[in-house]
Amino acid sequence: MSGITGISLTMPSILGKIPRRRERPLNFLVVVSDDQCYRAIGYNNRVVKTPALDRLAGQGIIFDHAYVASPICVASRASLLTGLFPQQHGAIALDPTGFRKSVVEEKRYKTVAHLLAGAGYTTAFCGKSHLGEPRDYGFMLGEEHKDTTDNETFAFVAQFLDQRRGNPDPFFLWVAPRQPHLPLRPGPEWLDLYRDARLEVDPNFLESPPEGSIYNQGMPGQRFFRDTTVTGNYKNLPGGPPRTREMMLDYVRAYYAAVSRLDQQVGQLVAQLEASKLYGHTVIVFLSDNGYLLGNHGLGNKITMHEESVRIPMFIHWNGLSKKQVRCPALVSSLDLVPTVLDLTGVAKPGNLSGLSLAPLFAHPRRQLRKYVASECVGVGGTLGMGHRMVRTGRWKYVLTDVNDEALFDEGADPYEMNNVAGQESNRRTLSRLRRYMTEWMDRIGDTHERPPRTV
Repeated sequence: MSGITGISLTMPSILGKIPRRRERPLNFLVVVSDDQCYRAIGYNNRVVKTPALDRLAGQGIIFDHAYVASPICVASRASLLTGLFPQQHGAIALDPTGFRKSVVEEKRYKTVAHLLAGAGYTTAFCGKSHLGEPRDYGFMLGEEHKDTTDNETFAFVAQFLDQRRGNPDPFFLWVAPRQPHLPLRPGPEWLDLYRDARLEVDPNFLESPPEGSIYNQGMPGQRFFRDTTVTGNYKNLPGGPPRTREMMLDYVRAYYAAVSRLDQQVGQLVAQLEASKLYGHTVIVFLSDNGYLLGNHGLGNKITMHEESVRIPMFIHWNGLSKKQVRCPALVSSLDLVPTVLDLTGVAKPGNLSGLSLAPLFAHPRRQLRKYVASECVGVGGTLGMGHRMVRTGRWKYVLTDVNDEALFDEGADPYEMNNVAGQESNRRTLSRLRRYMTEWMDRIGDTHERPPRTV
Protein backbone atom coordinates (compact mmCIF):
# COMPACT_ATOMS: atom_id res chain seq x y z
CA MET A 1 0.00 0.00 0.00
CA SER A 2 1.32 3.40 -0.92
CA GLY A 3 2.02 5.84 1.87
CA ILE A 4 0.18 9.13 2.00
CA THR A 5 1.99 12.39 2.35
CA GLY A 6 0.29 15.52 3.59
CA ILE A 7 -0.32 18.07 0.86
CA SER A 8 -0.93 21.74 1.47
CA LEU A 9 -2.98 23.30 -1.32
CA THR A 10 -3.85 26.91 -2.00
CA MET A 11 -7.50 27.29 -2.86
CA PRO A 12 -8.09 28.90 -6.26
CA SER A 13 -10.66 31.59 -6.83
CA ILE A 14 -13.21 29.15 -8.22
CA LEU A 15 -14.13 28.17 -4.69
CA GLY A 16 -15.54 31.63 -4.27
CA LYS A 17 -18.61 30.25 -6.05
CA ILE A 18 -19.50 28.13 -3.03
CA PRO A 19 -22.43 29.72 -1.16
CA ARG A 20 -21.15 32.13 1.47
CA ARG A 21 -23.07 30.49 4.30
CA ARG A 22 -20.39 27.78 4.43
CA GLU A 23 -17.36 28.52 6.56
CA ARG A 24 -15.11 26.31 4.48
CA PRO A 25 -15.33 24.11 1.36
CA LEU A 26 -17.02 20.75 1.58
CA ASN A 27 -15.20 17.43 1.64
CA PHE A 28 -16.55 14.49 -0.35
CA LEU A 29 -16.53 10.81 0.48
CA VAL A 30 -17.91 8.57 -2.27
CA VAL A 31 -18.35 4.87 -1.45
CA VAL A 32 -19.01 2.60 -4.46
CA SER A 33 -19.89 -0.95 -3.47
CA ASP A 34 -19.56 -3.80 -5.97
CA ASP A 35 -22.55 -5.76 -7.33
CA GLN A 36 -25.01 -4.65 -4.63
CA CYS A 37 -28.64 -5.16 -5.54
CA TYR A 38 -31.00 -2.40 -4.42
CA ARG A 39 -32.81 -4.90 -2.20
CA ALA A 40 -29.58 -5.83 -0.37
CA ILE A 41 -29.58 -3.06 2.20
CA GLY A 42 -31.44 -2.75 5.47
CA TYR A 43 -33.63 0.22 4.64
CA ASN A 44 -35.05 -1.73 1.66
CA ASN A 45 -35.02 -5.18 3.22
CA ARG A 46 -35.43 -5.84 6.93
CA VAL A 47 -33.58 -9.15 6.68
CA VAL A 48 -30.33 -7.41 5.70
CA LYS A 49 -28.35 -6.14 8.68
CA THR A 50 -26.73 -2.81 7.76
CA PRO A 51 -27.07 -0.55 10.83
CA ALA A 52 -24.28 1.88 9.86
CA LEU A 53 -25.58 2.41 6.32
CA ASP A 54 -29.16 2.64 7.56
CA ARG A 55 -28.18 5.32 10.06
CA LEU A 56 -26.42 7.40 7.40
CA ALA A 57 -29.21 6.96 4.89
CA GLY A 58 -31.89 7.67 7.50
CA GLN A 59 -30.27 11.00 8.35
CA GLY A 60 -29.92 11.98 4.70
CA ILE A 61 -31.83 11.52 1.45
CA ILE A 62 -32.49 8.08 -0.01
CA PHE A 63 -32.98 7.79 -3.76
CA ASP A 64 -35.48 4.98 -4.17
CA HIS A 65 -35.25 4.83 -7.96
CA ALA A 66 -31.55 5.05 -8.77
CA TYR A 67 -30.26 3.39 -11.93
CA VAL A 68 -26.79 2.80 -13.32
CA ALA A 69 -25.68 3.98 -16.73
CA SER A 70 -24.57 0.42 -17.45
CA PRO A 71 -25.04 -2.77 -15.39
CA ILE A 72 -21.52 -4.10 -15.80
CA CYS A 73 -18.46 -3.16 -13.77
CA VAL A 74 -15.94 -1.46 -16.08
CA ALA A 75 -18.42 0.50 -18.17
CA SER A 76 -20.37 1.57 -15.08
CA ARG A 77 -17.28 2.80 -13.19
CA ALA A 78 -16.09 4.79 -16.18
CA SER A 79 -19.55 6.37 -16.36
CA LEU A 80 -19.55 7.22 -12.65
CA LEU A 81 -16.24 9.06 -13.02
CA THR A 82 -17.02 10.93 -16.24
CA GLY A 83 -20.78 11.52 -16.13
CA LEU A 84 -21.06 9.96 -19.60
CA PHE A 85 -22.68 6.85 -21.05
CA PRO A 86 -20.40 4.01 -22.20
CA GLN A 87 -20.94 4.77 -25.88
CA GLN A 88 -19.67 8.28 -25.15
CA HIS A 89 -16.55 7.57 -23.05
CA GLY A 90 -15.74 4.35 -24.91
CA ALA A 91 -15.42 1.72 -22.15
CA ILE A 92 -17.61 -1.20 -23.10
CA ALA A 93 -18.54 -4.12 -20.87
CA LEU A 94 -15.31 -5.25 -19.15
CA ASP A 95 -12.93 -3.53 -21.58
CA PRO A 96 -11.47 -0.18 -20.36
CA THR A 97 -9.53 0.48 -23.59
CA GLY A 98 -11.92 3.12 -24.90
CA PHE A 99 -11.96 4.97 -21.57
CA ARG A 100 -8.19 4.99 -21.38
CA LYS A 101 -8.02 6.31 -24.94
CA SER A 102 -10.60 9.08 -24.50
CA VAL A 103 -9.63 10.12 -20.95
CA VAL A 104 -5.98 9.19 -20.37
CA GLU A 105 -4.37 9.35 -23.80
CA GLU A 106 -6.38 11.83 -25.85
CA LYS A 107 -7.72 13.75 -22.81
CA ARG A 108 -11.03 14.41 -24.58
CA TYR A 109 -12.93 13.97 -21.32
CA LYS A 110 -12.12 14.76 -17.71
CA THR A 111 -13.10 12.76 -14.68
CA VAL A 112 -14.54 14.32 -11.56
CA ALA A 113 -11.09 13.83 -9.99
CA HIS A 114 -9.49 15.95 -12.72
CA LEU A 115 -12.03 18.70 -12.24
CA LEU A 116 -11.77 18.84 -8.46
CA ALA A 117 -7.98 18.62 -8.39
CA GLY A 118 -7.99 21.68 -10.61
CA ALA A 119 -10.14 23.44 -8.00
CA GLY A 120 -7.81 22.83 -5.07
CA TYR A 121 -9.10 19.49 -3.81
CA THR A 122 -6.83 16.69 -2.65
CA THR A 123 -8.20 13.73 -4.59
CA ALA A 124 -7.58 10.17 -3.44
CA PHE A 125 -8.63 6.71 -4.57
CA CYS A 126 -8.63 3.30 -2.89
CA GLY A 127 -10.15 -0.06 -3.67
CA LYS A 128 -11.22 -1.54 -7.00
CA SER A 129 -10.35 0.48 -10.08
CA HIS A 130 -11.04 -1.81 -13.05
CA LEU A 131 -9.82 1.09 -15.23
CA GLY A 132 -6.09 0.96 -14.62
CA GLU A 133 -3.91 3.15 -12.41
CA PRO A 134 -6.15 5.76 -10.68
CA ARG A 135 -3.44 8.42 -10.91
CA ASP A 136 -3.69 8.12 -14.69
CA TYR A 137 -7.28 9.36 -14.63
CA GLY A 138 -7.05 12.25 -12.22
CA PHE A 139 -6.44 11.07 -8.67
CA MET A 140 -3.47 12.57 -6.84
CA LEU A 141 -3.13 9.82 -4.22
CA GLY A 142 -3.90 6.15 -3.87
CA GLU A 143 -3.86 2.94 -5.81
CA GLU A 144 -5.96 -0.10 -6.65
CA HIS A 145 -6.25 -2.73 -3.93
CA LYS A 146 -6.72 -6.42 -4.74
CA ASP A 147 -7.76 -7.58 -1.26
CA THR A 148 -11.23 -9.15 -1.53
CA THR A 149 -11.90 -8.53 2.18
CA ASP A 150 -11.38 -4.77 1.66
CA ASN A 151 -9.09 -4.60 4.69
CA GLU A 152 -6.36 -2.87 2.66
CA THR A 153 -8.86 -0.43 1.21
CA PHE A 154 -10.18 0.69 4.58
CA ALA A 155 -6.68 0.79 6.07
CA PHE A 156 -5.86 3.32 3.36
CA VAL A 157 -8.96 5.31 4.30
CA ALA A 158 -7.97 5.31 7.97
CA GLN A 159 -4.48 6.56 7.16
CA PHE A 160 -5.79 9.20 4.77
CA LEU A 161 -8.30 10.59 7.28
CA ASP A 162 -5.74 10.55 10.07
CA GLN A 163 -3.50 12.80 7.99
CA ARG A 164 -6.40 15.19 7.28
CA ARG A 165 -6.70 16.20 10.95
CA GLY A 166 -6.31 19.94 11.21
CA ASN A 167 -5.92 20.39 7.45
CA PRO A 168 -8.44 22.99 6.21
CA ASP A 169 -7.98 22.11 2.53
CA PRO A 170 -10.86 20.07 1.08
CA PHE A 171 -10.60 16.47 -0.08
CA PHE A 172 -12.41 14.17 -2.48
CA LEU A 173 -12.01 10.54 -1.43
CA TRP A 174 -13.26 7.72 -3.67
CA VAL A 175 -13.62 4.41 -1.81
CA ALA A 176 -14.36 1.37 -3.99
CA PRO A 177 -14.72 -1.78 -1.88
CA ARG A 178 -14.91 -5.15 -3.63
CA GLN A 179 -17.73 -6.51 -1.48
CA PRO A 180 -20.22 -8.07 -2.09
CA HIS A 181 -18.64 -9.18 -5.40
CA LEU A 182 -17.51 -12.78 -5.76
CA PRO A 183 -15.67 -14.53 -4.20
CA LEU A 184 -17.79 -14.12 -1.09
CA ARG A 185 -15.58 -14.46 1.97
CA PRO A 186 -17.35 -12.65 4.79
CA GLY A 187 -16.03 -14.85 7.61
CA PRO A 188 -17.98 -17.11 10.01
CA GLU A 189 -18.97 -14.32 12.40
CA TRP A 190 -20.84 -12.58 9.58
CA LEU A 191 -22.39 -15.77 8.26
CA ASP A 192 -23.64 -16.40 11.79
CA LEU A 193 -25.73 -13.22 11.58
CA TYR A 194 -27.92 -15.00 9.02
CA ARG A 195 -27.76 -18.55 10.33
CA ASP A 196 -31.33 -18.39 11.65
CA ALA A 197 -32.63 -15.74 9.25
CA ARG A 198 -35.83 -16.58 7.39
CA LEU A 199 -34.64 -16.06 3.82
CA GLU A 200 -37.01 -16.38 0.89
CA VAL A 201 -36.51 -16.19 -2.83
CA ASP A 202 -38.37 -13.45 -4.72
CA PRO A 203 -41.55 -14.20 -6.69
CA ASN A 204 -39.60 -14.03 -9.96
CA PHE A 205 -37.01 -16.62 -8.90
CA LEU A 206 -36.54 -19.43 -11.42
CA GLU A 207 -34.12 -22.33 -11.51
CA SER A 208 -33.35 -21.55 -15.16
CA PRO A 209 -34.11 -18.55 -17.40
CA PRO A 210 -37.04 -18.67 -19.82
CA GLU A 211 -36.57 -18.46 -23.56
CA GLY A 212 -36.06 -14.94 -24.94
CA SER A 213 -33.28 -12.56 -25.87
CA ILE A 214 -34.06 -10.31 -22.87
CA TYR A 215 -32.33 -12.90 -20.66
CA ASN A 216 -29.20 -13.28 -22.80
CA GLN A 217 -25.95 -12.26 -21.06
CA GLY A 218 -23.67 -12.96 -24.00
CA MET A 219 -23.33 -12.02 -27.66
CA PRO A 220 -26.44 -11.14 -29.68
CA GLY A 221 -28.27 -14.28 -30.70
CA GLN A 222 -26.63 -16.42 -28.03
CA ARG A 223 -28.34 -18.13 -25.13
CA PHE A 224 -25.51 -17.50 -22.67
CA PHE A 225 -25.72 -16.95 -18.93
CA ARG A 226 -23.03 -15.59 -16.63
CA ASP A 227 -21.93 -17.67 -13.67
CA THR A 228 -22.37 -17.26 -9.95
CA THR A 229 -19.62 -19.63 -8.87
CA VAL A 230 -19.02 -19.19 -5.15
CA THR A 231 -15.74 -19.87 -3.41
CA GLY A 232 -15.22 -19.60 0.29
CA ASN A 233 -15.71 -21.53 3.50
CA TYR A 234 -19.14 -22.93 2.62
CA LYS A 235 -20.49 -25.03 -0.21
CA ASN A 236 -20.08 -23.95 -3.82
CA LEU A 237 -22.84 -23.25 -6.30
CA PRO A 238 -22.76 -24.44 -9.89
CA GLY A 239 -21.38 -22.01 -12.46
CA GLY A 240 -24.73 -21.39 -14.12
CA PRO A 241 -28.36 -22.46 -14.24
CA PRO A 242 -30.14 -24.55 -13.20
CA ARG A 243 -29.84 -23.39 -9.59
CA THR A 244 -32.21 -24.77 -7.02
CA ARG A 245 -33.96 -22.64 -4.42
CA GLU A 246 -31.77 -24.16 -1.70
CA MET A 247 -28.58 -23.40 -3.62
CA MET A 248 -29.60 -19.81 -4.20
CA LEU A 249 -30.57 -19.21 -0.59
CA ASP A 250 -27.18 -20.50 0.52
CA TYR A 251 -25.61 -17.97 -1.82
CA VAL A 252 -27.90 -15.15 -0.68
CA ARG A 253 -26.99 -15.87 2.97
CA ALA A 254 -23.30 -15.41 2.16
CA TYR A 255 -24.06 -12.37 -0.03
CA TYR A 256 -25.95 -10.62 2.78
CA ALA A 257 -23.14 -11.54 5.19
CA ALA A 258 -20.64 -9.80 2.90
CA VAL A 259 -22.89 -6.73 2.81
CA SER A 260 -22.99 -6.72 6.62
CA ARG A 261 -19.21 -6.94 6.80
CA LEU A 262 -18.96 -3.97 4.44
CA ASP A 263 -21.46 -2.10 6.60
CA GLN A 264 -19.20 -2.52 9.63
CA GLN A 265 -16.22 -1.17 7.68
CA VAL A 266 -18.20 1.86 6.54
CA GLY A 267 -19.33 2.42 10.12
CA GLN A 268 -15.72 2.47 11.31
CA LEU A 269 -14.88 4.95 8.55
CA VAL A 270 -17.69 7.27 9.65
CA ALA A 271 -16.60 7.00 13.29
CA GLN A 272 -13.15 8.16 12.26
CA LEU A 273 -14.65 11.06 10.32
CA GLU A 274 -16.49 12.08 13.47
CA ALA A 275 -13.40 11.71 15.68
CA SER A 276 -11.35 13.77 13.23
CA LYS A 277 -13.97 16.56 13.26
CA LEU A 278 -14.42 16.15 9.50
CA TYR A 279 -17.94 14.72 9.60
CA GLY A 280 -19.82 18.01 9.64
CA HIS A 281 -18.09 19.27 6.50
CA THR A 282 -18.21 16.05 4.49
CA VAL A 283 -20.79 15.01 1.92
CA ILE A 284 -21.11 11.21 1.95
CA VAL A 285 -22.46 9.49 -1.15
CA PHE A 286 -23.14 5.76 -1.15
CA LEU A 287 -24.10 3.74 -4.23
CA SER A 288 -23.14 0.61 -6.15
CA ASP A 289 -21.63 0.10 -9.59
CA ASN A 290 -24.55 -2.16 -10.56
CA GLY A 291 -27.08 -4.54 -9.08
CA TYR A 292 -27.15 -8.33 -9.00
CA LEU A 293 -29.83 -10.76 -10.13
CA LEU A 294 -29.55 -13.31 -7.28
CA GLY A 295 -31.39 -16.03 -9.19
CA ASN A 296 -34.30 -13.84 -10.22
CA HIS A 297 -35.52 -14.70 -13.71
CA GLY A 298 -33.19 -17.71 -13.43
CA LEU A 299 -30.14 -15.45 -13.76
CA GLY A 300 -27.02 -14.66 -11.80
CA ASN A 301 -24.66 -11.73 -12.34
CA LYS A 302 -26.04 -8.58 -14.03
CA ILE A 303 -25.95 -7.25 -17.67
CA THR A 304 -29.68 -7.53 -18.42
CA MET A 305 -32.10 -4.62 -18.05
CA HIS A 306 -34.11 -6.15 -15.20
CA GLU A 307 -34.54 -4.08 -12.03
CA GLU A 308 -32.26 -6.35 -10.00
CA SER A 309 -29.45 -5.65 -12.49
CA VAL A 310 -29.79 -1.93 -13.23
CA ARG A 311 -31.27 -0.54 -10.00
CA ILE A 312 -29.01 0.20 -7.04
CA PRO A 313 -29.10 1.43 -3.45
CA MET A 314 -28.09 5.10 -3.33
CA PHE A 315 -28.21 7.85 -0.74
CA ILE A 316 -26.52 11.13 0.22
CA HIS A 317 -25.73 12.15 3.78
CA TRP A 318 -24.76 15.75 4.48
CA ASN A 319 -25.42 18.04 7.41
CA GLY A 320 -26.24 20.83 4.97
CA LEU A 321 -29.26 19.10 3.44
CA SER A 322 -32.29 21.33 3.76
CA LYS A 323 -34.51 18.26 4.10
CA LYS A 324 -33.32 15.15 5.90
CA GLN A 325 -34.74 11.77 6.75
CA VAL A 326 -36.54 11.63 3.42
CA ARG A 327 -37.00 9.09 0.65
CA CYS A 328 -36.96 10.57 -2.83
CA PRO A 329 -39.06 8.86 -5.53
CA ALA A 330 -37.47 10.73 -8.45
CA LEU A 331 -35.76 8.83 -11.26
CA VAL A 332 -32.02 9.35 -10.80
CA SER A 333 -28.95 8.03 -12.57
CA SER A 334 -25.43 7.15 -11.51
CA LEU A 335 -24.47 9.80 -14.08
CA ASP A 336 -25.93 12.41 -11.73
CA LEU A 337 -23.03 12.01 -9.30
CA VAL A 338 -20.57 14.19 -11.22
CA PRO A 339 -22.88 17.21 -11.82
CA THR A 340 -24.10 17.03 -8.22
CA VAL A 341 -20.58 17.16 -6.79
CA LEU A 342 -19.63 20.00 -9.13
CA ASP A 343 -22.77 21.93 -8.16
CA LEU A 344 -21.94 21.65 -4.47
CA THR A 345 -18.37 22.81 -4.99
CA GLY A 346 -19.15 25.61 -7.43
CA VAL A 347 -16.83 24.09 -10.03
CA ALA A 348 -17.97 24.69 -13.60
CA LYS A 349 -19.63 21.70 -15.25
CA PRO A 350 -18.39 20.48 -18.65
CA GLY A 351 -21.01 20.89 -21.34
CA ASN A 352 -20.92 17.22 -22.35
CA LEU A 353 -22.31 15.69 -19.14
CA SER A 354 -25.24 13.30 -19.60
CA GLY A 355 -26.43 13.43 -15.98
CA LEU A 356 -28.29 16.05 -13.97
CA SER A 357 -27.48 17.64 -10.63
CA LEU A 358 -29.48 16.19 -7.75
CA ALA A 359 -29.21 19.45 -5.82
CA PRO A 360 -32.81 20.55 -6.63
CA LEU A 361 -34.06 17.40 -4.89
CA PHE A 362 -32.36 18.35 -1.62
CA ALA A 363 -35.02 20.98 -0.97
CA HIS A 364 -37.82 19.42 -3.04
CA PRO A 365 -37.39 15.62 -2.82
CA ARG A 366 -40.67 14.89 -4.60
CA ARG A 367 -39.73 16.91 -7.66
CA GLN A 368 -39.17 14.99 -10.89
CA LEU A 369 -35.88 15.74 -12.64
CA ARG A 370 -36.54 13.90 -15.89
CA LYS A 371 -39.21 12.10 -17.89
CA TYR A 372 -37.17 8.91 -18.05
CA VAL A 373 -33.87 7.39 -17.06
CA ALA A 374 -31.81 5.24 -19.45
CA SER A 375 -29.30 2.43 -19.18
CA GLU A 376 -27.27 0.42 -21.66
CA CYS A 377 -25.14 -2.70 -21.53
CA VAL A 378 -23.35 -2.67 -24.86
CA GLY A 379 -20.25 -4.37 -26.16
CA VAL A 380 -20.47 -7.60 -24.16
CA GLY A 381 -18.77 -9.36 -27.05
CA GLY A 382 -16.28 -6.54 -27.60
CA THR A 383 -18.15 -4.55 -30.25
CA LEU A 384 -19.58 -1.13 -29.48
CA GLY A 385 -23.36 -0.99 -29.79
CA MET A 386 -24.07 -4.68 -29.21
CA GLY A 387 -26.26 -5.47 -26.21
CA HIS A 388 -29.37 -4.34 -24.35
CA ARG A 389 -30.73 -0.88 -23.50
CA MET A 390 -33.73 0.47 -21.64
CA VAL A 391 -35.69 3.60 -20.77
CA ARG A 392 -37.62 3.74 -17.50
CA THR A 393 -40.37 6.19 -16.55
CA GLY A 394 -42.07 6.36 -13.19
CA ARG A 395 -44.45 3.55 -14.13
CA TRP A 396 -43.13 1.89 -17.28
CA LYS A 397 -39.95 0.28 -18.56
CA TYR A 398 -39.17 -0.30 -22.24
CA VAL A 399 -36.36 -2.67 -23.19
CA LEU A 400 -34.77 -3.07 -26.62
CA THR A 401 -32.70 -6.25 -26.66
CA ASP A 402 -29.53 -7.14 -28.50
CA VAL A 403 -31.54 -8.60 -31.41
CA ASN A 404 -34.25 -5.89 -31.42
CA ASP A 405 -36.88 -7.76 -29.44
CA GLU A 406 -39.02 -5.41 -27.35
CA ALA A 407 -40.35 -5.64 -23.83
CA LEU A 408 -42.70 -3.35 -21.93
CA PHE A 409 -43.19 -3.74 -18.18
CA ASP A 410 -45.78 -2.04 -15.99
CA GLU A 411 -43.58 -1.47 -12.94
CA GLY A 412 -46.50 -0.33 -10.82
CA ALA A 413 -48.55 -3.48 -11.33
CA ASP A 414 -45.65 -5.85 -12.00
CA PRO A 415 -42.56 -4.81 -9.98
CA TYR A 416 -40.93 -8.21 -10.53
CA GLU A 417 -41.22 -7.85 -14.32
CA MET A 418 -42.91 -11.16 -14.95
CA ASN A 419 -45.26 -10.02 -17.74
CA ASN A 420 -44.16 -8.43 -20.99
CA VAL A 421 -47.17 -6.37 -22.07
CA ALA A 422 -45.66 -4.84 -25.23
CA GLY A 423 -48.12 -6.72 -27.41
CA GLN A 424 -51.29 -5.62 -25.63
CA GLU A 425 -53.49 -3.24 -27.60
CA SER A 426 -54.34 -1.27 -24.45
CA ASN A 427 -50.65 -0.31 -24.13
CA ARG A 428 -50.19 0.82 -27.73
CA ARG A 429 -49.81 4.51 -26.92
CA THR A 430 -47.49 3.84 -23.99
CA LEU A 431 -45.27 1.64 -26.14
CA SER A 432 -45.15 4.32 -28.84
CA ARG A 433 -44.20 6.99 -26.29
CA LEU A 434 -41.39 4.94 -24.78
CA ARG A 435 -40.11 4.05 -28.25
CA ARG A 436 -39.84 7.79 -28.88
CA TYR A 437 -37.94 8.24 -25.61
CA MET A 438 -35.57 5.45 -26.60
CA THR A 439 -34.98 6.97 -30.03
CA GLU A 440 -34.41 10.40 -28.48
CA TRP A 441 -31.83 8.99 -26.06
CA MET A 442 -30.07 6.95 -28.75
CA ASP A 443 -29.78 9.99 -31.00
CA ARG A 444 -28.47 12.14 -28.15
CA ILE A 445 -25.62 9.83 -27.17
CA GLY A 446 -24.77 8.65 -30.68
CA ASP A 447 -25.95 5.06 -30.21
CA THR A 448 -24.83 2.89 -33.13
CA HIS A 449 -27.68 0.39 -32.75
CA GLU A 450 -30.78 0.15 -34.94
CA ARG A 451 -33.62 2.37 -33.69
CA PRO A 452 -36.92 0.95 -32.45
CA PRO A 453 -39.90 0.82 -34.80
CA ARG A 454 -41.59 4.18 -35.44
CA THR A 455 -45.16 2.94 -35.28
CA VAL A 456 -47.03 0.34 -33.26
